[in-house]
Amino acid sequence: MRAVENPISAMFDLSEDVAKQAPMIRRLVRYASAFILVWLFVNILLGIAFLAQGNLFLVLVMLALFIIGVSSMIFLRRINHFFRYYVARHRAITAVRQMDPMVYAPKGSNVTERLVTYLRASIPAFRRKEVEVAMPGILTGSSGMQYNFDAYIKEPASGSWKALGIGGHGFSCFIKTFPHPPDAKELQALKKAVEDVSQRTGIPPVRVIALWERAEDQTISDQAYRFVTTQMVSFSFKSRKLKCAMEIVSETEGAYDFIPYLVQ
Repeated sequence: MRAVENPISAMFDLSEDVAKQAPMIRRLVRYASAFILVWLFVNILLGIAFLAQGNLFLVLVMLALFIIGVSSMIFLRRINHFFRYYVARHRAITAVRQMDPMVYAPKGSNVTERLVTYLRASIPAFRRKEVEVAMPGILTGSSGMQYNFDAYIKEPASGSWKALGIGGHGFSCFIKTFPHPPDAKELQALKKAVEDVSQRTGIPPVRVIALWERAEDQTISDQAYRFVTTQMVSFSFKSRKLKCAMEIVSETEGAYDFIPYLVQ
């Protein structure tokens, strides 16, 4: 019999080849964008000069070239966004493909401490020396209301981010532990609390986790599942707007279950 390559593996290999070329293509897109920007500036100067000379024909030519240049910039921007999305999706698929089907909880005195230990071990950014961990974390929102989280992990934002909205924005992670499967109303309250606190701190959230220790006969409701898989935590600071997915993490007999599974 003739050997046939696994089609799924072949598709992954093809995707890997494209992903390797993506950084070079994005670099070429940036070079092309820079060239077009310079040309648009020169185009405007030439258009003004021809207008001053009363040469209407060349002014119309410069206007047509300007429109083509602006359209090209829009298309290049879309190409850049596509490759960013493609690489991010490829990275997520690769991580899921390579991950261990069972994620085990580390040692710890309680379910919150164990999850914080796991996150810091599995996410390099959470181990940086600037990162602060509070268990529990009692935080005040922009509304003046105080919220109690079982764990709060943050990397402070830079001064340029606080002043101008540029530079290192840091990150924050919120963990709320429930004694039972969290329902949709509790998830909505958690979402509002994180948005209120993040609005005051100016630090974007990257993980918002509803944590619970699951017994054999327990499961989340359909409403909670739909909420956590469709709703996003919104964050806005100056001119920047970001979104963060919510997540339910359950610990069962020393292993974790993630809904949904988020790739770092």
